[in-house]
Amino acid sequence: MTIKLIATDLDGTVIGRDFKFRPRTLAALQAAEHAGMTVLFVTGRPARWLDPLREQTTFDSYAICSNGAVLYHLGTDEVEEVNGTSAAVIERVNTILQAAYPQATYTLETLDTVYIQGSYEGGEVLEGARVVESTIERALAEIGDAPIIKFLIRVEGAEPTQLQSEIERLVGEYVFVTRGVVGEPLVEMGDPQVNKGVVLARFAARHGIDSSQVMAFGDMPNDTQMLHWAGTGFAMASGNPELIRSVGRTCPAFEQDGVAQTIEALLDGTLKL
Repeated sequence: MTIKLIATDLDGTVIGRDFKFRPRTLAALQAAEHAGMTVLFVTGRPARWLDPLREQTTFDSYAICSNGAVLYHLGTDEVEEVNGTSAAVIERVNTILQAAYPQATYTLETLDTVYIQGSYEGGEVLEGARVVESTIERALAEIGDAPIIKFLIRVEGAEPTQLQSEIERLVGEYVFVTRGVVGEPLVEMGDPQVNKGVVLARFAARHGIDSSQVMAFGDMPNDTQMLHWAGTGFAMASGNPELIRSVGRTCPAFEQDGVAQTIEALLDGTLKL
């Protein structure tokens, strides 16, 4: 097996709640890079959250952020590609969802601003962003033609899987619908032609890499398309049960340094599929 690119989700896959790599995992990623492989981070997180990656890694890398909406170069701290959604599409989606969930919290993100309608708590999710409390209608008017990176709905008390299914039923023809946060009734939406797998495929093609030469890791539904596209995709054994069933191949749990174990076996030639 010749692997040229390792694509990995972040939270729950290679980093913990403190946004730090487990030492063995970081060492394995660095060993892969030293062996000539490209290491690509693929996350639902926005680019503004990724400063700690540069502080922990010594190799130049890229990150596909916001479920594919942004391609970000960690080495230069620059956004190189934006795959946003138009305000017209989000306006239609918002109208449908507001009628069904009038008490929900709605969040709309551009590259530098987070607009929030409804109750919310602060915390790391908003670090580095300009935060505006606003109705989504006013936000859309202010944004104009700027690309929308992500549109989110949070319905307090909802069961996450059921909520995603209902949102897909209501607006799935207009946007890509997914989830990326464990246990949270939070559904994320973006351009229907954009997901982690699509943008990973484009990145690989630009670097002359075929899907058969890609190994990928993830733990949540927003990793589904990436893990199916990669020639060798692993769901974390500690990950979302829906994802595990869909992918059909797992590596050991995050707590057991599953990504590190797999990369180590790849490098020493003992990996068995």
